[in-house]
Amino acid sequence: MKVSFSILSLLILLTPFSDAKPARPPQSDFSLDVTIVTGEHSRDSNSVTAILTVSSGALVYEQTFAGARSGRRQPVKKEFKLGKEDQAALIGLLNKGNLMVFRTISEPPQQKGSSRYFELSIHSRLGGKESTVSIDASPHAANLKTDSLYRASVRVIEELYKIINRTDPDITMPQLIN
Repeated sequence: MKVSFSILSLLILLTPFSDAKPARPPQSDFSLDVTIVTGEHSRDSNSVTAILTVSSGALVYEQTFAGARSGRRQPVKKEFKLGKEDQAALIGLLNKGNLMVFRTISEPPQQKGSSRYFELSIHSRLGGKESTVSIDASPHAANLKTDSLYRASVRVIEELYKIINRTDPDITMPQLIN
């Protein structure tokens, strides 16, 4: 009887561990939201906003228009399948480019009157950590081409458009700096 009680006690103690599941891979809570606004401040001000959202094995692309003559263009919304390799590549670019930080670069247009601009925001979540990179500048801010944060941000955006272009080659990445 004493042996049976010991075995029963041991089984009760080990039962919670028998159903234990392995830890989820770190990319399981991965999400990425990229917003790109390109526009012009002038008498006929206008802008185009592209929002690229990654979550749950999908990449959603949305494009909207605002300002002068925006009513003539219909908004676009398309969803693309995101494979595990794509997700791993994006996570690698975020980590390699040191984009898991909170940083802002602001170099607004300096000219008076009409001017062109772009705004870029990358919000990511991975392994319980959130980060946001924001860049707003003029397309003439050529000095940004050498900035590591800008270059790493562009690499992530290029990867997203590469994924989109496998299915829809007509969607193009906006040019940020001339």
